[in-house]
Amino acid sequence: MDLLPTYCSNRSKTFLSAQWAYGIIYVGQCFDGGATEFHEVLCKYAIERGFQFKYIKNDSVRITVVCKFAASTDCSWSVHARMLPSSGVLCIKRFDSVHTCGAAVRIYRNPRTGSDLVSTIVADRVRDQPLMCPTDVVFDLKNEYGLDISYRVAWLGVEKARCEVYGDHATSFDQLRWYCDSVMQKNPNSYIKLEFDQKTGRFVRYFISFRACTNGFNHCRPLLFLDGTFLKGKFKGNLLVATAKDANQDNGMFSYSIFCARTSKQLLPFFICSK
Repeated sequence: MDLLPTYCSNRSKTFLSAQWAYGIIYVGQCFDGGATEFHEVLCKYAIERGFQFKYIKNDSVRITVVCKFAASTDCSWSVHARMLPSSGVLCIKRFDSVHTCGAAVRIYRNPRTGSDLVSTIVADRVRDQPLMCPTDVVFDLKNEYGLDISYRVAWLGVEKARCEVYGDHATSFDQLRWYCDSVMQKNPNSYIKLEFDQKTGRFVRYFISFRACTNGFNHCRPLLFLDGTFLKGKFKGNLLVATAKDANQDNGMFSYSIFCARTSKQLLPFFICSK
């Protein structure tokens, strides 16, 4: 008769990562996302199963993974996946799920719990809460997933998730040249002015006035209301709004939006017109 539960009750908690243990199951399992999806599933699988692995072959066509202690203990655990030429998906061709090196124990800290994995976990939360703090991520992963990560890993994961959801800030500024051509093609007679440092290529200022907005302000009352707020993105700055009153007596408002980005010691104004 087992008397242990009488003196020490087992209050185990089921974490949200419990389903990761079934990420890799059988030979023939396919991953539509290719090598990227396989790497993510493999890391989650190893974290939940409590073991470490190393890559023997790792490219976009074939991936071979063995236990980290395969050389020293002759562990038989391994998985081999190959890209199917006909469908372009990655499929498991060989899988040995038994660890002969000993019992695997799930721990709170795992080397595979990096910023890339954190980014995939918090992506949906960042979409709903763009200003999510890394400290909240550290607490949530500890409480809900049973994983202990550092503040830096959480910060990098949140930043990668923001770039994945909302796009990279530097890339967005680089796309202003494409946006100029697109606006002039789709909305002719608009006014656009893009300035940047010819020596360093650093962004200086960008002014854009859509033709429709310019015509709209000509019919507003000669009175402007100015207001602004701070931007909390990577390049900081201020978002200024200039609002005018049109002929509608009830709630006719017509507004301009002005974005000022601050880089180094320069104040870089960036203007966007909106109705």
